[in-house]
Parts: sequence; C-alpha cells; structure tokens
Amino acid sequence: MFKSIRLRFFFWYTLILAVTFSVFAVALYFNVSTTLKDQMDDLLLTKAEGIARSINTYWETEKMDALKHGARRNVFSKINNANFLKIARRWVEERTNDPDLMNIIVQIYKPDGELIAFSLNALTHLNISKNSLHGLATNRTVYEDYQVTQGEEKPLGLRILEIPVFEEGKMAYIVQVGGPLTSIWETLKGLKFILFLLLPITVVLTSVLAGEFLASITLKPLKNMIATARQITAENMSLRIAPPETQDEIRELAETFNEMLEKIQQVFISQKQFIQDISHELRTPLTIMRGELEVALKRQRSVEEYSSILQSSLEETAKIGQLLENLLALARLDSSSVSLASDKVDISAIMRDILDDMEILAHQKGIEIDFVSQEGIILPIDKDQIMRSFINILENAIKYTPEKGRVSVEVIRENAYAIITISDTGIGIPEQDLPHIFDRFYQVDSSRSSAGFGLGLSIALSIIEAHGGSITVESTPKQGTTFLISLPMVGIAPDFHPAVPNLPKII
Repeated sequence: MFKSIRLRFFFWYTLILAVTFSVFAVALYFNVSTTLKDQMDDLLLTKAEGIARSINTYWETEKMDALKHGARRNVFSKINNANFLKIARRWVEERTNDPDLMNIIVQIYKPDGELIAFSLNALTHLNISKNSLHGLATNRTVYEDYQVTQGEEKPLGLRILEIPVFEEGKMAYIVQVGGPLTSIWETLKGLKFILFLLLPITVVLTSVLAGEFLASITLKPLKNMIATARQITAENMSLRIAPPETQDEIRELAETFNEMLEKIQQVFISQKQFIQDISHELRTPLTIMRGELEVALKRQRSVEEYSSILQSSLEETAKIGQLLENLLALARLDSSSVSLASDKVDISAIMRDILDDMEILAHQKGIEIDFVSQEGIILPIDKDQIMRSFINILENAIKYTPEKGRVSVEVIRENAYAIITISDTGIGIPEQDLPHIFDRFYQVDSSRSSAGFGLGLSIALSIIEAHGGSITVESTPKQGTTFLISLPMVGIAPDFHPAVPNLPKII
C-alpha cells in the first residue's frame, strides 16, 4: 500500500493532522478545565470574604445597640461567644434566599471545627478535616473537592472553600462556602464530545478532502512528467519535459531530468558518430588489404611481389592494431577503469626525455625545438600516461609544422599548478575547427595528413583530465598553434582549476 506516493501522502498528512489536533485538543481541554475551576475558586473566595464582612457588620451593629443600653465592651468578643453564635446563625438563615447565594452553600464553624450555622440549601453537613484545621490555623485558605451522595441519585460534586476569620490574632470562626461542580462537568463533557468525537471525524474528512486536493495539485506536475517521459524513446530523444511555473523541487527535478536527457542524447549521437567513424577508418585499410590479396590471387606472382603485398598488408594490419589500441585506451579512460599511478615526478625531467626522442622527428624536417623550464616542479602523476599525452601533442606539432619551422616548449609554476605550453609555427587550425579538435576521429581538412586516425588529441585530453588538469588551445591559420596544459601540483585538490591566461597569437 505504501509504495504509492499518494497513499503515503495521505497517511503522513492524516497522521500529522491527527497528532496536531490531538495535542491541541488535550491542551485546550486542560486549559478550559483549569480556567473554569479558577473562576469557581475566585467566585467562592469573593463570596466567602463577602459573607465574613457581612457577619462582622451584622455583629458590629448588634454590638453598638447593646453598648447604647449599657452593655460592657469586653463581652462582645466573637470567640466562643453564645451571642455571636446566635447572630451568625440568624444571619445565615436570613440570607439563604439571597439571589447571589442561591447556588452557594454556606456553613459557619467554630475554630475547633464544630458546626454552628448552615444555609438551608446545604444538602449535608461537611466536617472539616484535621489537616484543613491545621492549615486554617495558620491563616491559609483551603480548597477541597467533595462528593456528596443524595440517596439513589448521582453523587453531587462540590468545590469547597474554607477561610478563617481572626480577631486580635486569634481565630474567631471559620466560613465555609461551596459551589456545585455540575456546570463545570457539563461544560467539560460537552467539550469532550466536541474534541474527542467530532474532532476525529473532522480529521478524517479534512484528510480525505483536503488531502486529495493537495495531492492532486502536488502530483499533477509529476503526472505530466511521467506522461512526457513515456513518450521519449531512442528515436525521439529531442523531446523534453516542460518544467512547471514554480520554483520548487519538482521544477528542479524536471530541469535535472532534462539535463540528463540532454547528456544521454549527446551520448547517443556520439556513439552513432563513433560507430560511423570507426567503420570508415577500418574500411580503408581492410579495402586495401582485400584489394591487394585479390590481385595477388589472380595469377602467379614472383617472390618479391608476394613479399611486397604481404608487407603492405602487414602495415595495414599494424594501423588497425594501433587504432584498436587507441580506442581501448580511450574506453578505459572514459570508464575510469585505468588505475593511474600517483608518483611524485619532476615534470621538467620527463619533458626533456620526450624532447630528446622528438629531436629525431624534428631533425628530419629541419625543425628547431626550444625548451624553457623552471626547476623543481613536482607533480603527483602517472608518468607513462602523461608522457603519452605530451608525445601525442608534440607529434602533431612537428607533423603540421613546415620544414625549417620551430616548436617551443615551456614549463612554469603558476600558483598551485604546473603550466606546460607547447607552441609551433605550423599551418594552424581554422577557427571553425578549434572546438572539435579533441573530438574522436576528427580531422581538420585535406591539408593535414591522413596518416593518423584523429585520436591522438582525444587521448591526450582524457589523460590530462583524468589527472585533474585541463587543456586550452589557440591557433591562427598559417601562423601556428599553442596548447596550454595545466596540472595540479602535490597536495592540491584536483577539482580546483586555475584561471588560464589569454594566450598570445603565434606570429
């Protein structure tokens, strides 16, 4: 079931919504419950203090009347005074029908917890516990919850408040007020019904309706991408996915997919061109070999003629072998299956060795080779592979430089890179051909010799890039060409490339 994105979206959306609403419901329930109880406590405290003030006022009124008739002042203490007990009882009975006290139970106690007066709506007489008496003696108010049984009816919940009233530092009496918790319980019961019954229904309906709506909106671009992707085939690689008009991950996915398609299309085109090129390159030597062998079989030949035909076939076989060897090297470099050595090599030293060998080719055409190098340029490179890339470039430089020309080689250190510059005064490369000289089997025109296969520069580029380096080239037709190679030095990360300076035109 969870293999579907839509179902996973529904599941997580519903889960998150349910958890969020549940936390909200619990927090709201406890907040409302606390608020209602605090309001009840505030009401009881207000009523209790009002009752205490009213009783004291009532008592003071009686006291003043008695004093006018000659009573002594010291007999009017409220502590254990029979007259005060009568007055307190009378006040409670008279105020029972007070609208403000209709739902409030009022009871008056002596300091020792003996009940002395109670309102008519008191269902039962509640005793004050010893712990409560101890707290009241220290001038603290005491809140308690009681369950009062009324015959076979449900127990009545009461919220009770007890406050002490002091006279000259001694507790004179205790006022106890109580209010029913029925309204609070009914309110919380209704809130429970809303939060814990209707809320899950709301979550389900919201997740189904809103979830389906959001999933449809979110997944619609993906559906369009899937529909377009299904139309893409090897014969229709130019089709692209239209990115949505948003700046989100789906647009990024579409653009990344299009970039991948572009790369795949380039690979297909490259492979197709590669097959065509290799077929063309193999056809020439094979045609020569077949023609010579057919000629040899038409009639009897002399030993010298057979030897010449075999020699020619051997040369063509060697060309095919060289072509296959170069193709194998390129394939290994492309697939990173070649394990490059990382020996610390003095680049100047290996360049001198290469130029010593190149002197033989250069001497045949009267070409001079200039070499300038800084000392102590050490690189972590595969010596054999790097030498192969330099040889390919230098062979081209000598091959396409006319007699009495010049080839210049310079090795310098620039920041964290070794810069190798190879320049010639050859026939140059036309501007329109420069972007393609590293393409496989690419040959500029007939003015360049067809003895090669157009793979030398491709191999050189692959080797240099495998070492984390780069090659740039500039050329002016009939004036010369300059190759600039950069290779990272010891301890330098291969993903850093220096800014390659603009190369001067060869004049």
